[in-house]
Amino acid sequence: MKLFTDSDQKKRFMKTGLPIMVGIAWAPIIWILLIPILTPILYTLSSSWPVTQGVILLIVLFATVLLLKLFRHLGTKFYSNNQ
Repeated sequence: MKLFTDSDQKKRFMKTGLPIMVGIAWAPIIWILLIPILTPILYTLSSSWPVTQGVILLIVLFATVLLLKLFRHLGTKFYSNNQ
């Protein structure tokens, strides 16, 4: 079974779908890294676990988007068609 019927469809998927999958894969890793660092600080400030988890969720989403933009920028910088 072929997923892509032609190479153009595969290239479009690689440009749009692959970064989304990378973000989905890396978000839990970033979450696991930030929980032990930020939870004690945020919990003492807010005294609420849902608020603490919500703030960390927003930070993780923001960090994931920034990292994806950085990787896209570096990818176009090193692998442009102008070489």
